[in-house]
Amino acid sequence: MSPDLPPALRRTLVVLALLYVLAWSLLPPLLSHSLPLDVVEGIAWGREWQWGYYKHPPLSSWLLYGFYAALGKAGPFLLSQLCIALTLWLVWLTGRRLLTPERALLGTLLTMAVVYYTRPALEFNHNIAQMPIWAGLGYALLRALQEGHWRHWLLLGLVAGLGLLTKYSVSIALAVLGLYLLATAQRRVLLRAGPWLAVLTMALVLAPHLYWLWQSDWLPMAYTSSRAETAARYPRLAAFNFLATQLLNHVPLLLIMLWGWWRVRKAQATAWTWRLHTTEPTYLLALALGSGLLVLLLGLVTGMRLRDMWGVPMWAFSGLLAAALLPEAWLAALRPRLLRALLWWLVLVSLVSGLFLAYGAQWRQRPARSDWPAAALAQQARQTWDQLAGAQCPLDTVAGFYWLAGLVSTQPPLGASVLIAGDARYAPWMTPERLRQRGALWLWRAEDDGLTPATPAPLDQLDGDSRIHMQQGQWQLPWPYNRQAAPLTLHWRAYVPVACTR
Repeated sequence: MSPDLPPALRRTLVVLALLYVLAWSLLPPLLSHSLPLDVVEGIAWGREWQWGYYKHPPLSSWLLYGFYAALGKAGPFLLSQLCIALTLWLVWLTGRRLLTPERALLGTLLTMAVVYYTRPALEFNHNIAQMPIWAGLGYALLRALQEGHWRHWLLLGLVAGLGLLTKYSVSIALAVLGLYLLATAQRRVLLRAGPWLAVLTMALVLAPHLYWLWQSDWLPMAYTSSRAETAARYPRLAAFNFLATQLLNHVPLLLIMLWGWWRVRKAQATAWTWRLHTTEPTYLLALALGSGLLVLLLGLVTGMRLRDMWGVPMWAFSGLLAAALLPEAWLAALRPRLLRALLWWLVLVSLVSGLFLAYGAQWRQRPARSDWPAAALAQQARQTWDQLAGAQCPLDTVAGFYWLAGLVSTQPPLGASVLIAGDARYAPWMTPERLRQRGALWLWRAEDDGLTPATPAPLDQLDGDSRIHMQQGQWQLPWPYNRQAAPLTLHWRAYVPVACTR
């Protein structure tokens, strides 16, 4: 926190921030029975320490697994809040270089009025992990342009490399910054060594992953391409759905700004004047709006399907833009009203999110991902395996689509790997030899996969193998939110090496 803030304000902000982080880190794991879908998938990937996975680059999964292994169920939720805190700090540093300290602080706090920074952050994923990356890129380039030291260009390259190790969509932010350099007088910096040092640093950080991509025949690109396909009747016009979702996520910020204006408008002698109170208006506009507009343009031109959640990391600087628009004569009167409205918003969204986690399944009469009986499922899986295999052969592999298999593997103790069904390339850490030596437990749900689905590869190579004892059955587990409801019915098949059988 900046030393030029009043000590009382500084202490108040620190205390409120700590209370908020603790509430959003400790209460969700107490109110939910299982981890969110993306968290389960990320932990299953991260424990394998690969340089890439079939959907995404590796950095987010590594961090997620590390936090979960160290802190248990609270780890993923704390990691989300730390990503938000780091994003806000970088927004603050950027704001200090673009606005007055007063506007920079107000704009940083108003960032929390964007919905993406509240409820969606309960599910740590690659989008949440990108938040500080996009803010860091904006800060690093601004500092490099203003000061021009080599270490700042190195920082820019490092952040860019780590960003592309988090998710490929960071390339959108890099494209916006590149277009800014080309379209403004800052293009002269391209004649110096700094930007190319940043490019070299980024390439070095990314090199191991690029090698993995080549070795895997660019597997994530095929996945990304399939996700971009669209069945919309008018695919180019469907891009406006993306725009509408981004606007909806800004509704709290817009309402807070409107409420502040409504409360003080009569007391102001001067009219509201529309101008940006910043030293670099073009750069601020590029940071705040450039990525969203570029993605919208790509959707309109190419017809590619735009996922709404791609917008999660794009709006780190929305609060700064809002603060820069406030007329100087109105600022003193607006600030306390805006902050009070922001506080009410954070209290409201915290209460609603907590109630949804605790009672959402009862209200909707159907379970969310956070309502699945993860602990009971994992206990049943290990109990069944222990009855079939000796103590010298603990459960090593759980096969199936990553939700069911991941629920078992992510429950303590973190011992079992996941064999992801669908394509043998999805789990390269799983070999026929490993399965032959250690066995596997395959899970499926008839409602999702059929009563007798195809055995996932390479587990199918064990069918009929005399060195493997095979046994199967089904479990019925009660739902935690309603034990009178029809139970969760799961089918299982155990592949136990003969040397391990009791």
